[in-house]
Amino acid sequence: MRERKHPKLYWVDPGIVRAAKKQLGELAREERGPLLEGWVLGCLRAHAEVEELFDEIYYWAPAQGQLEVDFLLERGSRTLAIEVKSGRRLAPEMLSGLRAIGGLKGLARRILVYGGERKMKTPDGIDVWPPLALARALETGTLW
Repeated sequence: MRERKHPKLYWVDPGIVRAAKKQLGELAREERGPLLEGWVLGCLRAHAEVEELFDEIYYWAPAQGQLEVDFLLERGSRTLAIEVKSGRRLAPEMLSGLRAIGGLKGLARRILVYGGERKMKTPDGIDVWPPLALARALETGTLW
């Protein structure tokens, strides 16, 4: 499968974008996803500074279509896939990218971080976590 290859731009702090745009009040609906994705990246990078969380971090998207996975972490020959969605209720389309890479060689785990509060596991093995579950896994070294 051919993949799109171009970098994603992330600000150091997801709140900087809001401040630069002078959006200091309530979050707009369209801001929730990018801010949550930026927060997840910040957590991953912070933990990578302290421990060997990953060797490489990138995102995945096939050349055709709208599928993507926000973060692929490589450590040795293993890969961990993390998709971030801000929706508070799990919907099947939130899992599309993670399901599309299910056969990736060396894939150790697939995680959806979403805006809900309930931790779940899908029948096909995808972990569905609220943001605090991701933070706990990073803190306790159980992400992999």
